[in-house]
Amino acid sequence: MKRIGLVVRENIIDEIKNKAQDTNGCFFVRFNKVKAFPYNCLRNTLHKVESKVLVVKNSLLKMAFGDLGWEQVDSFLDGETGVVFVYGKDVVEACKVIVNFSKEQETLEIKGGFLGGQRVDSNGVTALAKLPSKEILLGMAVRGMSSPLSGFLTVLNQTILKFVWVVEEIKKQKSK
Repeated sequence: MKRIGLVVRENIIDEIKNKAQDTNGCFFVRFNKVKAFPYNCLRNTLHKVESKVLVVKNSLLKMAFGDLGWEQVDSFLDGETGVVFVYGKDVVEACKVIVNFSKEQETLEIKGGFLGGQRVDSNGVTALAKLPSKEILLGMAVRGMSSPLSGFLTVLNQTILKFVWVVEEIKKQKSK
């Protein structure tokens, strides 16, 4: 018969694996000396952008991520570690929350993470946070695609206007 502690650890490992498999991004932070109130504020802000932060012992994280084949995670698991799982489609918003919080609370350190199966260091997370929001990027893409078309339509419109002006001038010349 298994001990209760072993069963609890197995349940925690299973929960971590389930969260990691359903995530769009996974980031690791060191939360050493962060007080409870600011940490709860971070948790609530992350919840608004469809993300969750989880604090678990590093040994359990190693076992869970090892079972998933994420062998590169060991470099992130030194000291007190929190894992931010991003479930929303806009990973950039979660990065912005983490980076802004780390600026406000200097005791929180961004270690790095995984995005689409690719390893990202702390500089990569900071670079992601500097990107514009999804709506702005979509607007920029639409503007970029529509710019040649609107230029083409302007040229066509000018050609038609020039033809109309020539016809008007001919009409004026004949009426004199």
